[in-house]
Amino acid sequence: MRFSLKYALVIAGLAVSALCAADGGHAPRTTHQDLIGAWRLMDIDVEGPAGREPDPFYGSGSRGLLIYDASGWFSVQIEGSRRPAVKVPPARPGLEQSESSTRLDAAALNSYYAYYGTWSFDASTSTVTHRAKGALYPSEDEAIYPQHVEVVGRRMTFTRTQNGKVQTKRWERVSAE
Repeated sequence: MRFSLKYALVIAGLAVSALCAADGGHAPRTTHQDLIGAWRLMDIDVEGPAGREPDPFYGSGSRGLLIYDASGWFSVQIEGSRRPAVKVPPARPGLEQSESSTRLDAAALNSYYAYYGTWSFDASTSTVTHRAKGALYPSEDEAIYPQHVEVVGRRMTFTRTQNGKVQTKRWERVSAE
């Protein structure tokens, strides 16, 4: 077992060395084309002085979908793991709701995040920038969110510093089935 593991590590090292040599000494970089498609959220966490922990907004076990299209548009939706069970009303509720339904609606809203807009990619810094055109929270319309991105195989990782902590979102490519 040890010999085969050692052998596999040597082969993997040679493969990375060959890729780096083919790219002038650098590992393969993420390209604009790598981002295009649909991505399923794997997890979100933050790391700060206290170490790594689940993202405080989403919690652990969040689900989500991110879609980048070739024309430069994107859409992202993320739902937190602690979503309340709220019945779908037969029609859009009016402003005259009960206090308990208002609390449930607020809890459902606060456990969901969605926005859409245009995106661009700067290969020199491996930064993808989202320019919101519409969002669940109206104050985020026209917001601009740059994030460092890396795509390796079927996995994509975003990182950005927010409030003194590094937020990491991990995504996996989704294929139509």
